[in-house]
Amino acid sequence: MSALLVFLATFGAALALERMAHRRLQEVCILLTGNVELATVLYAVVLLPGVALHEISHALMAALLGVRVRRLSLRPERRRGGAIRLGYVEVLRSDALRSGLIGAAPLFAGLAALLVIGMLVFDLEAIQLAVSEVSLAALADALLALPRATDSWLWIYLAFAVANSMMPSASDVQAWPALVAGLALGSAAVLALGGASAWVALAPLVLGALRWLTAIFLLTACINLLAIVALRLAAALVGALTGRRVEFR
Repeated sequence: MSALLVFLATFGAALALERMAHRRLQEVCILLTGNVELATVLYAVVLLPGVALHEISHALMAALLGVRVRRLSLRPERRRGGAIRLGYVEVLRSDALRSGLIGAAPLFAGLAALLVIGMLVFDLEAIQLAVSEVSLAALADALLALPRATDSWLWIYLAFAVANSMMPSASDVQAWPALVAGLALGSAAVLALGGASAWVALAPLVLGALRWLTAIFLLTACINLLAIVALRLAAALVGALTGRRVEFR
């Protein structure tokens, strides 16, 4: 239960910091360009690696499930109300299960990419061990070591772009209730048929998955915190030099 609570708290913090990072990035883009349309293009360019992974993962999942892809676009556009759509994939209508998997593909792909970056570049295993041992000192050491990795700022940028583009959109989650219900029923059936032995076998796997997911979202939260500070300083500098101001409603 404690691992689940830590994961939920970390996930919530990562989501909050993601929203702040998006707003700060939009602010800097508008201040730099002084034009909403140009700012949208610049905003999209910064997040392009993550947006490309997001939309391509939709298309690949659809192809794997036998659902025809009609169109894929990475062209940014500002919609009514000021919302920005950085890309989209149009697929033919399918059943709820396949629609749910197609919608969830960017989250799976983003987590996989962050896991690979974390394991190969940053010491994600140290973060995961700190989470499992509930060691704040070890966690602080692991997070403070991020800038010391080889080509750290390039990888921090890529992790930033992926982390801030992998979350599902409103249209992506429309079929999720059916997907979640199917997974829940399948898990309940496995546990019912397996009895106590199934619980014993699955518990360590679930606990381990929660700890690794917590480590990934801690990594993204830390990167977004760095980005927010840097973007805030950049906004103050550009605003002072240009005399421009941005107000979000």
